[in-house]
Amino acid sequence: MLGLGALAMLLTACGGNTGDPVATPAGTASAAASATGDAAASPTGSTASPTPAGLPSPQPSPTGENIAGCVTADMGKIFKYTRDGTVTKGVIMGKGKVGAVVSYERRGTVCDWLPLAERLVAEGRRVLLFDRNDVVNPEKDTVEMARRLHDAGVEKVFLVGGSMGGRQSVLAAGMLKFPVAGVISVSGGTTLPEDVTALKAPFLQVTADEDSTAPLDQVQAVYEEAKKSADRQLLVLNGREHASALFTAAQGDKALQAITAFVTKHSR
Repeated sequence: MLGLGALAMLLTACGGNTGDPVATPAGTASAAASATGDAAASPTGSTASPTPAGLPSPQPSPTGENIAGCVTADMGKIFKYTRDGTVTKGVIMGKGKVGAVVSYERRGTVCDWLPLAERLVAEGRRVLLFDRNDVVNPEKDTVEMARRLHDAGVEKVFLVGGSMGGRQSVLAAGMLKFPVAGVISVSGGTTLPEDVTALKAPFLQVTADEDSTAPLDQVQAVYEEAKKSADRQLLVLNGREHASALFTAAQGDKALQAITAFVTKHSR
């Protein structure tokens, strides 16, 4: 376990506000930023009812091929993958020889992970987002998506996951026939210490100190057990946000910076 001094250093280094910052709902950040109190003029000269204060302006639903209504074909190449009669939709965004497969939390969607995906794409990485369908052995979906990204020409594949997706990523790393460049677990409360005993890939954990779904002592126990990892790191942020909700919270930028810095470090 981390000593009290080491933990204090982690918490102090994170800084920022404590408490429970309100996260922007996934997929609404851009809409909220563009919402105004002005009524739009209609073609007949009348005015439309203004959007109530604090609510995002209604956005038209995509009419073409999309995933969850937030990822469209102009954002990347949308594909379908069928296994055991189940169809999984995914998208590969960006370009480059370095990429990441994202596996999200139980109640999450691809929309919730767009803040990280867009940050990585802006830095010249490729990102594969997909709808999870295998609820019995979800790590098998992560394995298939990692293979797909690797076959698409990505030489360094990172596995990123939130909550149960973090455990998916850890387990998938041990099932792949090629070594992954790194594993990143965000609020990985379901990950068990024995899951990382044999993990050799660089391993980053990001969590909030008051996240009841990912108790800090359990996340620390996983960190302590990952002794074979080439580079184990643990970032503890102030707050209660869980998984992708960290990205839109008060310290969201610190979480995003930590992940992109980790990817950059292990892409060389």
